[in-house]
Amino acid sequence: MANYKCDHQDVFFNLFDVLKIDQIEKYGLDKPSIKEILSEYDKFIENEIYPTRVKSDVEGVKLTETGVKVPEFLHAPTKMFYEMGWFALGLPEDIGGTPVPEAMAAVCRSLNMAANTGWSAYPGLTKSAMNVMRLRGDDFVKSTFIQPIMEGRWGGTMCLTEAGAGSDVGNLKTTAKPIEAKEGWYQIKGTKIFITSGDSDLYENNIHLVLARTPNAPEGTKGISLFLVPREKLDGSGNNDVICSGIEHKMCLHISATAVLNFGENDKCEGYLLGKEFDGMKNMFIMMNEARLDCGMQGEAQANLAYEMSKQYVNERVQFGTEIINHPDVKKMMLKMRAVSRGLRSLMLYTADLFDKAHEDKKWQSYIELLTPICKSYGSEQGFNIAVDAVQAHGGYGYCHEYGIEQFVRDTKIATIYEGTNGIQAIDFVMRKILKDEGKTLGHVVNDIKNAVAKLPQGYEAEKLIFENSLSAAQEAIGHISKCAASKQMNLVLQSCKDFLDLSGHLIVAWRLMESALISDTRLKKSEFEGDQEKHFLETKIVDFKIYTSQYLPIVSAYKDSITNAKEDMTTFNL
Repeated sequence: MANYKCDHQDVFFNLFDVLKIDQIEKYGLDKPSIKEILSEYDKFIENEIYPTRVKSDVEGVKLTETGVKVPEFLHAPTKMFYEMGWFALGLPEDIGGTPVPEAMAAVCRSLNMAANTGWSAYPGLTKSAMNVMRLRGDDFVKSTFIQPIMEGRWGGTMCLTEAGAGSDVGNLKTTAKPIEAKEGWYQIKGTKIFITSGDSDLYENNIHLVLARTPNAPEGTKGISLFLVPREKLDGSGNNDVICSGIEHKMCLHISATAVLNFGENDKCEGYLLGKEFDGMKNMFIMMNEARLDCGMQGEAQANLAYEMSKQYVNERVQFGTEIINHPDVKKMMLKMRAVSRGLRSLMLYTADLFDKAHEDKKWQSYIELLTPICKSYGSEQGFNIAVDAVQAHGGYGYCHEYGIEQFVRDTKIATIYEGTNGIQAIDFVMRKILKDEGKTLGHVVNDIKNAVAKLPQGYEAEKLIFENSLSAAQEAIGHISKCAASKQMNLVLQSCKDFLDLSGHLIVAWRLMESALISDTRLKKSEFEGDQEKHFLETKIVDFKIYTSQYLPIVSAYKDSITNAKEDMTTFNL
């Protein structure tokens, strides 16, 4: 079985050569400091978290009379994660955090997800929930909830979904009634389902972010408010009438309790209003957008580890008198896997870095909003595809449990579904991020791509032509969608959204790989490298770009055809 491995060279290339995070003055971190922190973090992940991956999958969680129990072997590394300050990495100093560049923090989240995706959901969702409290909470919320979370005593969850209100959140039935003489507190009653990491004994208390409807609230999402609902009463007097009544038996992520949570069965559940009444969806989107980026990163993380483990295997496995990496079909598959997995890493870190840029210039916020659905949808789907290829690279061994490769497939699939299915992401991408914006942000990104294409030197004629054709195809596709929208043919628009999101994903990833290739090409020509190993690495960055451009970018024209050739409303077809 192959060993855990993170490609530090590619990570550092993205952080320093592409994003130049060591030059962000407010953090005061130079290259050696960043490398040291990330290397120590990766050692912790390799030694403490990765060894729990397969065992977590086998043992899973158990629902008992006193709640959900995780295997005992997870308690010690989780405690260490908080005590060593890893949870605090990337958080503000005023709450006990250690500020670092956003892209650096993203690398750490990726390493968590690669090593044990199910476990990573507990601290990951806790951090996202705490960020909502930090940004929208009043003094009571900040003074009461933040510190226990930072210390690792309390966890956090996001509670949206109900049996009759999945993606249609506005149809939820959970209620919140004001409690007399207890300002800010409401009586919560309802049931939430599919709550990721919804209960466990990893934490003394779970703080649930619950969407509910107050009396006389408007219909739909406009009438939804957000509440902090502790599992245990804050005064230590016992359970807050929050009961985990069931856990889902899933395809994977067995260590993450996907819970059914009943709030107020005995009319004794109390929740505190977080933010203003009726601002529930706006406030929850702080957490949802973080979670959507993390879904894309889940795919990226799994893709990169699956590739590294497959690389080890194909260089050792002998068939027909030679290592199987020497067979053309396997070599091509591995090159494609590397190009996509590295492309995903580049996209995720670029997007994370925009959060730092947005503090200085608000224009980058529109880039973040445009790229978020691409990260979520394209990252999760391509991560799944790479996981499937990893099984193929391992042959029959990859299909067997003991090699731990098939788990990548099962771990990654859910990322295409939760936090808004990829179809929902596509509708948001086209309707809100492009049509509502009148294509302004998309136009800025396209100009960035065109500027990069113009910099391609001699030797990249084929890639330049493919890019120009792809950009032309993308323009034709969105032009067609815009005409359908203008003529109120909305079903034609909606049935094209996913294709256009996939088209855009290919273009954006190819662009990020192109930027890396341009940097590598320049460094090679100027001999800006130390030794044959670094030279070889820079050459692989150019290969990644050429492979992706030749093997994936032509799909853009096919997506354009699928959009422009579909003249009929497909909802009218018989099934």
